[in-house]
Amino acid sequence: MSVKAKKKFDISNHTAVLSSLIAILGGLIIAFLVLVLTNPSKGVPAFTTLITGGFQMGGMKNLGTLFYFATPILCTGVAMCVAFQAGIFNIGGPGQYSVGALAAILTSLYFSKDLPAPLTWVVPLLVSILAGAVWALIPGILKAYFNVNVVIGTIMFNYIEMYYMMHWINDYCYDAMKGQTRAIPAPCKLPQWFMPALTQNKSADIGIIIAIIVAVLCWVLMEKTELGYELKACGKNADASKYAGIKSKRNIMISILLSGALCGLGGGLTHLSVSGTYITMKEALAAEGFNGIAVCCLANNSPLAAIFGALFLAFLTVGGNYMQIFGFQREIVSVITSVIIYFAAFSLFLKQMLEKALNRQKKEVNKVTGEELK
Repeated sequence: MSVKAKKKFDISNHTAVLSSLIAILGGLIIAFLVLVLTNPSKGVPAFTTLITGGFQMGGMKNLGTLFYFATPILCTGVAMCVAFQAGIFNIGGPGQYSVGALAAILTSLYFSKDLPAPLTWVVPLLVSILAGAVWALIPGILKAYFNVNVVIGTIMFNYIEMYYMMHWINDYCYDAMKGQTRAIPAPCKLPQWFMPALTQNKSADIGIIIAIIVAVLCWVLMEKTELGYELKACGKNADASKYAGIKSKRNIMISILLSGALCGLGGGLTHLSVSGTYITMKEALAAEGFNGIAVCCLANNSPLAAIFGALFLAFLTVGGNYMQIFGFQREIVSVITSVIIYFAAFSLFLKQMLEKALNRQKKEVNKVTGEELK
């Protein structure tokens, strides 16, 4: 086979990327139409601000804001990638994220603030990871040992968390004057290192670096280790993997515990950030948990690609902060994100069509090459 033919077939390795790009492009086209039809005079400048992330208005300072918004959804996005590849549809991201956040806050307020550095922030972060995993434990047990639908189990635990969260906050860390959780002690916040100089934002910290490292490690786990192979095998065909001797119950537990731990990490990184994030007393599920599913869809279940998916959605969020200047509500970004996810679902179908077409073409070339060899 010629070098030219080989290069031609290399595109088959990039159908997932192509399908995600089509989803993003389709979503942005719909966003443009919505903005222009809603307000013709302001639609074009609003769309320009949106797709440039507001950088032409806020400058490099927005880079720190971009990293801040990307950090939690990268963690929850990678969590969903790991679970979905293992065939576990963990929809409990909001609850696991919030439990991890509250665990980090309580640990900082009552325990780690008196520890020597860097344990002041490392210990709350580790506790947030543990809390997220523990919160995912019961739905995991119900799925692994009683075959309870994991979607129903994790969704119900979201609401259990939401109502218990208000009780825990009110009893242990509520600031009645501000109507939110008490401020994290300064020693317990994430270190900043070189991030303020890099982003020209005084509130930037190393949260995004930790999230990216975790994403890379999860990619290595899923793609380069025996455990990752077993998790993916169970996700593709649980019956066949069981026949091959792979312990399905163990893998269900590992995948959902790891997914919950990553969501908890996202909550910990957010609420230990230098930006000073608080939990308010309101009945609402954490949007970061659901946005992780969006990141996962754009990344086609790849933890490595989730880095770019999280940065892209954060980029839109930063641009969306300027929408009110043009007479639009910030929620327009949620509409755009939803449209992109719908296109992402369609892009999976497109990906399958592209792969089938490439496989047919490859068979034809192989047939011609075989005849030439004869």
